[in-house]
Amino acid sequence: MNRPRRAVGRATKVARPLWETTLRDPVRDGHLRLDGLTGLQRQLAKVGLVATALLLVSVLFSDVWRRGELLSLYFELTPTFVPRGLMPVTLVTMTIAWSLLLWGALSAGPLVKVFVGAMFGLTGALFVAPSSINTSDSWVLEHGPTVVKVGYYTVLGCVVVSALLHPLPRARRWGTLVLQLVSLLAVVAFFLGDLAVHVAYVDQGFDSTTQSLVGGAINEIDAFLVPLVYAAAVAVVKFGLDVSTSITSTFDELTVRALRLVVLALVLVKLWFVLVSRWDYWLTYASGRGPSVVRTLVSLALLALVVWLVTRFSVTPDFGTARERLIYGSSVGFALTFLVVVTASCAGIFAVTVVKTDAVPGFVGWFTADWLVDWGTVAVAVVALAVGTWLLRRARRTTLGAELGSGLVVVAAWALPSLLIAQAGLTAGFQDQLFDVAITLLVLGALLVWWRRWEGPGLVSLAAITLFAWLVMSRGDYIAFLGSVLGLPAIVVTVFGIAYVVASDAGFTATSSRRLPQGSRVLLFVGYLLFSVTILHWDAASHGQTPDAQLNAAFYYLGIPIAAWLLGRQLVPRADDLVEDAEEDEVGPEGSPQAASTLR
Repeated sequence: MNRPRRAVGRATKVARPLWETTLRDPVRDGHLRLDGLTGLQRQLAKVGLVATALLLVSVLFSDVWRRGELLSLYFELTPTFVPRGLMPVTLVTMTIAWSLLLWGALSAGPLVKVFVGAMFGLTGALFVAPSSINTSDSWVLEHGPTVVKVGYYTVLGCVVVSALLHPLPRARRWGTLVLQLVSLLAVVAFFLGDLAVHVAYVDQGFDSTTQSLVGGAINEIDAFLVPLVYAAAVAVVKFGLDVSTSITSTFDELTVRALRLVVLALVLVKLWFVLVSRWDYWLTYASGRGPSVVRTLVSLALLALVVWLVTRFSVTPDFGTARERLIYGSSVGFALTFLVVVTASCAGIFAVTVVKTDAVPGFVGWFTADWLVDWGTVAVAVVALAVGTWLLRRARRTTLGAELGSGLVVVAAWALPSLLIAQAGLTAGFQDQLFDVAITLLVLGALLVWWRRWEGPGLVSLAAITLFAWLVMSRGDYIAFLGSVLGLPAIVVTVFGIAYVVASDAGFTATSSRRLPQGSRVLLFVGYLLFSVTILHWDAASHGQTPDAQLNAAFYYLGIPIAAWLLGRQLVPRADDLVEDAEEDEVGPEGSPQAASTLR
């Protein structure tokens, strides 16, 4: 009886750090908070979160959608079909998403109101023209398009009136609630009016064109999903750090001698899988891809140098907040070019369909030109590097600025050379697996060279770095593998990353400001989340574009540098933490100086 109990106790002792560090603590500290919201706000947020969760689960089983009746998208160049049930689901979740966005924006500052209202006006222009031919005295077919247009203009009017009422506190207090309710009804009329026209056509035995309208609209605004995919990729990287630190934290129970052997065994086992077992491949690669080998190794050296230069200060209480802002800020910044292009394209459609201009305005061509697509992200990286450097120079004034600045410098310094190399058309590629092999060999070298000097904390850090690099460079393959055991598709990596973002990187929703109160933060965040996941769900169920390319780009341009920054801030102690304090342990047991030689 004692042996099973002891075995259970040991298993619990090993599993507890994994549970606490990987799931409990991140979720407890960074989960989405609904505290402080009014009753209506809380219920709206819950509806949005439930809809998002259902869509994410549906994404994992998207093949089921295509087993039923399919509808044709007539305006596509190649024959394209979407599941019949996808239309109502998409339009209903779009209704919920925009209700959340507008409800949150109408309680926020004027700039937020104008921005959200403008985005509704631009993207809504793609949904505002359902066609109908009334062949059976149907009220919906007769008046449905008018209802859609009334809903569209009513939403825009609510935003304008709310902005005008903002300087009037008394009128704003009551007017905001009225405008929120009116905008809610208007959004329902707008999206569900499209759905009603579609259903009326189908009921009469005709092929509706509404699915083509919706399909074309979602294809046009697909880029709005990109920031969420980028954030999901970084969330997977952060999850890898949590897994690494939780597993290696169990090593603290070992003696120093045993810990050295365990770390050595871990490094050798990893090298077997990533290097020795693929020896022929690496020989062929090294002989035929010399420029790629050089670029990968130089990139590693420069990244390590940048991280060492900008993270040489103690971790501050603002680290968690800075990490959140870095994840979201870098995700939006790296996707900014795509967002500008799709917004300009929507503006052109708005001008033609709503304003009724004779031609597309000239600025649309300017903002969608190839030069912006090619150099826009380069410009963002340059700005991020400048802002990060400026924040670091002001480190004595604000610890949050120092934390965020160090992260921005690492991300920009990593991305900028790669973007320039891509624009130059050079053939020197990057091999992420070689990057991982090089890190592991460096860890092995450091372990062997200073074998007798390593102590517990330093050895645990080496083990965590070894595991973390392995998980990061797998680009979430271990999550995909675990998902495949359950029969889930590869998109499970994206779905997991999105879920982990909501669970562990939404702490900003607990704060409030005059221009963006907490209720608005929560509703805007959940609204964008549902809006983006609706696009992802449409793409998955209709076999449209997959987020694989965006996910891979995010892992390279954002995941690797943020992983390196996290290493510098959390896993790799500073030099004065690696060596025992000379004043405390200046003389060893036998009188010999050993303070500066014990790596901790």
